[in-house]
Amino acid sequence: MTFTLAHVGHWYHVLLYLAPILLIGLGLWWSSRREARREREDAADPDQAPQ
Repeated sequence: MTFTLAHVGHWYHVLLYLAPILLIGLGLWWSSRREARREREDAADPDQAPQ
């Protein structure tokens, strides 16, 4: 446990650079899932008028 915590000081700055990249990636993944679900719902219900 001490070994792991002792080395946090060596790589914490990497997390500061990765955090925005991970957030953007997560946002893109989430929006693509939402869009795919929306397209499936639209294809399953062709009688619904476009909005």
